[in-house]
Amino acid sequence: MPDTPGRSPLLADRAFLAVTALTVLDVAAFLLQERIGRLWPAPVNWLLMIAVIVPTLVLCRRVRTDPASAPVVRRYWRRVQAGISLFVGVAALRILFESGAGGWLLPASVVLHLVGGLVLTWPLVGLPLSARGRARRLGVWLDLGTLSSAAGLLIWHFAASAQFADGRVTPERVLSAAVIMGAGLNGVYLAARVVLAGVDSFARRGLYWIGASALIGGLGSAISFLDPRQPDGNPLLVVLPLAAYAAAVGARMQVVDTAAGARPRRAARGYSLMPYVAIAAVDGMVVYHNVRGTGDGLLIDGVAVTLTALVVIRQLTAFRQNDALRGRLSYEASHDMLTGLANRAHFGRRVEAAVNGADPDQPVSIVLVDLDDFKIVNDRLGHATGDALLVHVAERIRAGVRSTDTVARLGGDEFAILFEGSTAPDVDQVLTRIAAALLEPAVIDGEPMTVRASFGVVDGRGGDDAGELLRQADIAMYEAKERGEGGYERYRPGMEARGAERSRRAAALHTAILSDQLVTFFQPVVTLPDGRIKGAEALVRWQHPDDGLLGPGDFIDTAEQTGLIVPLGTWVLRAATREAATWPGELTVSVNVSARQLRETGFPAVVAAALRDSGLPPHRLTVEITESVAVGGGATNDNLQGLRDLGVRLSLDDFGTGASTLTLLATCPVHQIKLDRSFAPGGGSDAIADAVAQMARAFGLEAVAEGVETTEQAARLAQLGYEHAQGFHFARPMSAADLRGRLAEATTTT
Repeated sequence: MPDTPGRSPLLADRAFLAVTALTVLDVAAFLLQERIGRLWPAPVNWLLMIAVIVPTLVLCRRVRTDPASAPVVRRYWRRVQAGISLFVGVAALRILFESGAGGWLLPASVVLHLVGGLVLTWPLVGLPLSARGRARRLGVWLDLGTLSSAAGLLIWHFAASAQFADGRVTPERVLSAAVIMGAGLNGVYLAARVVLAGVDSFARRGLYWIGASALIGGLGSAISFLDPRQPDGNPLLVVLPLAAYAAAVGARMQVVDTAAGARPRRAARGYSLMPYVAIAAVDGMVVYHNVRGTGDGLLIDGVAVTLTALVVIRQLTAFRQNDALRGRLSYEASHDMLTGLANRAHFGRRVEAAVNGADPDQPVSIVLVDLDDFKIVNDRLGHATGDALLVHVAERIRAGVRSTDTVARLGGDEFAILFEGSTAPDVDQVLTRIAAALLEPAVIDGEPMTVRASFGVVDGRGGDDAGELLRQADIAMYEAKERGEGGYERYRPGMEARGAERSRRAAALHTAILSDQLVTFFQPVVTLPDGRIKGAEALVRWQHPDDGLLGPGDFIDTAEQTGLIVPLGTWVLRAATREAATWPGELTVSVNVSARQLRETGFPAVVAAALRDSGLPPHRLTVEITESVAVGGGATNDNLQGLRDLGVRLSLDDFGTGASTLTLLATCPVHQIKLDRSFAPGGGSDAIADAVAQMARAFGLEAVAEGVETTEQAARLAQLGYEHAQGFHFARPMSAADLRGRLAEATTTT
């Protein structure tokens, strides 16, 4: 009958009720017949066993076809169902034998019984142990050995030794005792194996019942085969139904727990009860022997000694495990798990030990290291690549120092180095070497990368305050970072004051951005030679509440050093596009963009949002970048291409002062180059201005000259082929209102 979602659970419930009722009936009938004699012909007893097995098979089928069960669970119950099915054949052969069909049917049923037992044993042996690690597995095997020794003693005393009750030893009796011992120990082993199984997919309660089924079926079958009343008084008639019922309960528990969702497994104890149960059992045997005076006292004593030895070995193994665990916990508490370096707490302790235990003349240097622009790596390439980069940095730093120096990761992208006994020049050499090593290209998760780092150094001596040295190293590190060039900075007295002033300026600038204290000025860009306005370059000013109107030289450095250049640049971009959208015709606006902005993930989207909100067409916006920005690679190149895809024009500003190469012009997707003001024609040679104009023509780019201050310069630039220019000769930077007035005058004149 095919399973259906609506019918299978109900069918399983009915099958479980049926197997419970039939098992009770079977056990009651067996006990009653043992007392008063047969109630019905012998084949009826075997038919009753089949009646118990059939609903058990239904429950097994329910588990193996349950889509909610894990594949390993379904495979296990498929094998169990196959094994239990063989016992239907065993009962059928017994029925035929009891009906007089032939004497060969009895040994045939025994062979089929053994095959069924092997089929049922195999999936239990395949269950993995929950213990992980060699030491833990050794402990489990010691526990199994302890339990098996105690179980062997009990099975021998209460079952196997009965074969030699009259003192006679024959091959047949030895074989019988061996069968009892083997089957019993196998049942105990399988039951223990189930208890120790580490398969989360199985319901824990179901596994316990599976173990009970193995113990009842294995030990009970062995005793039943050797019962002298075979085949008339057969314990198999009660052993096999009870084993089947235990399997049925296990299947039912699996169904119920799977339907209820994953049940959390019980937390593993730090100890095992098995050896103590075994010792308690053997101690009971010792007491029993002393009271009753049994004849196997030597065996009992031998097993007791063996168990004691096994438990001692088990405890020694546990002690080793505890020592290893303590060592691992100590390591994890003092080391960074990603890089394997010392962590912040451990580094602090090493610094304390270095300054407190050193001679006053012993030099101690602390270096704090911070990676520049590490956040961009995480944002663009993901945290996995960022972690791989941190591991790479840790390896480069560790390779650059002595084995006696301490390297730590304090958290995030911040590292630290403790030098003991090194002079300041020695430390400088090491840091120069590490900085150069970090700048060497390395492939991280398929991405070629270089790392620039800022180092803050403080030199101390034995007896100095460790906390104060760390604070001073931190101040020096931020001083190095604010230079924006990487490298190292050594702490000097007075740095705190400069740092406080920078913090004050940064806070004021942040307030200015949020409270609209910034003002946009514009310097017209004109055509040559007629001087007609074709657009303007946006320039930012700060209308400071106390200091009045400040030029960019008063705050741009602070913005660059603190990262405020990103929100500042966004503010200028949005203000410039809003203003340019009000200009007549096709007048363009140019906006300067910093290297930090171009390394930001999603910068083209920021520009697109500004254009959309202002209504300015993309071709009327020119983004100006410097040559050093253009060679940034990575996210910079991606963002430049993204801007070009938007339709925004790109311009190389201050051309001629940086990495001006033909390769740059061929590879950078710009539309325009702006000659730096220092190369405008004057009293000297105009060769550079001429060469730049020729390169622009060769690459099909527009050439613009900056810093034009005289009529003669304008005329000469026009002769050289420059189409546009800007400078004080044409107009100084002016407010948006003044530019609108100028444009209105130009329109009226035209």
